[in-house]
Amino acid sequence: MKLITKILLIFITVVLFNGVNLSHAFELNATSSVDQPTVVFIDDNFNTSTPGWGYDHFNNIQEGIDNVTNYGTVNIYLGNYIPFKIQNKSNIVIKSIDIDAPVVFGNQIALDELTIPTINIKCVIFINNSINIEINKLNISGNGLDGRSYAIFYNGSSGKINNCEVSPNQRGNMNSLGIRAQWNSVLSVENSTIQNYGRIGIYCRTGTVLNAYKNKIIGQIYTPSDGDYVSYGIEVEDLISASIATIRCNDIYNHDYVGNPTWSSAGILIDSWRYYEVTPYKCSAIIEYNNIYGNMLGLHIVPNENIQVNLNKIYNNSDFGAATMPYWDGTKYVYENLDATSNWWGSETGPFNPNTNPNGTGNEITDYVTFNPWVENYLPTIKIINPEPGFLYFNFKDWFEFKFPFIMTLLIGKNDIEVNVAKGIYEIEKVEFVIDESLKSTDYTTPYTWIWNELTAFLGYNLKVVVYDTNGFQTSDVIKVWKFQFLVT
Repeated sequence: MKLITKILLIFITVVLFNGVNLSHAFELNATSSVDQPTVVFIDDNFNTSTPGWGYDHFNNIQEGIDNVTNYGTVNIYLGNYIPFKIQNKSNIVIKSIDIDAPVVFGNQIALDELTIPTINIKCVIFINNSINIEINKLNISGNGLDGRSYAIFYNGSSGKINNCEVSPNQRGNMNSLGIRAQWNSVLSVENSTIQNYGRIGIYCRTGTVLNAYKNKIIGQIYTPSDGDYVSYGIEVEDLISASIATIRCNDIYNHDYVGNPTWSSAGILIDSWRYYEVTPYKCSAIIEYNNIYGNMLGLHIVPNENIQVNLNKIYNNSDFGAATMPYWDGTKYVYENLDATSNWWGSETGPFNPNTNPNGTGNEITDYVTFNPWVENYLPTIKIINPEPGFLYFNFKDWFEFKFPFIMTLLIGKNDIEVNVAKGIYEIEKVEFVIDESLKSTDYTTPYTWIWNELTAFLGYNLKVVVYDTNGFQTSDVIKVWKFQFLVT
């Protein structure tokens, strides 16, 4: 008894003198027993016999999201999974850890009772009131979506969609969208393919900031048998508050209609509400380095000073490459010009307009499109300027050099290979120097040169130079030369 009393007195003394709060100590202990993992793993083959089951190993994505902590990662193995929601989370990465993308297939009701209490929206992935949610390398596919339906829906949230296949599978549904972002969302969509949507590939509205980069956005070509339908690649809207979009390096095509529809389909549609009613909001958009073709209208825009369309390839759109609409000021329609300079319109002669460029043979444009100057060639160009064909070049250890006209292009000794390079739409990335299909040198900075200084037999060689731009386009120049070199200097 005395021993027990002594132990209790020591314990109380330690607690009092060290300021330990017993209730807090027990609380910490209880919390530590249910700590959330920072990394979880999802496999549709996991089960109760899987180590870590119910803690950091699950067989559906939703349980992984519900259990991972903020600033956590949800790793998904190849498999087939049901839809999921993310609400009130921050800094979560949901990603594949296999070479192929896991499939998220189906539909769910995305009902946020606080902000959209009257609309039941079906979607595959719903992200609400969350910060920095990244979805990486998933195949997101709708099944049974109808009415208002989106493959991915960001509502008042931020994040990134990267390297994904996005398909709501809803041809003909005018409320079907690939990706929707609204209510001040901040969303980046990159390196993804968006297709099989009924109406819009990427749709942003109500103060959303969108970055669309290096995506393939593939629309629908409707016919009268489908109905009087429209299709848009990207729509940026401004009715309640202005959105901001940066649209770069995307392929946007296949938004068209065979026949005479009531509405016009387009690759990119911006600020259409300013046409229909008075609104003080103007969206901002930078549209550049895109490949916009095979649509009814490449661009359909109510212009303002904050919209710039430059350095794009706009061609083979069936009605217009670029079409502007006026805005309604309450009493009349007012036209503004669209800044669409420095684009390639499918021809070196520029876009066709009967009033402003009647000799242009490129994609037609409406009035109120500022297109001049335009890009005559979207590809980079390159020309070998040294050596010149039909000259003999002699170089002995840099002590004695000369050249003179000759019956062939003959190089004796080492030689400077020089080129003239001009960019098309995109910036120059590099120049390669190739001899008989063997890469000898790569130069990333101007002036693009190479010193050919190696032992060579007296033979004929194909001297080839290749220029690449930042979008992967390339052109080349090649000449036949004879060369002999017995000493490397």
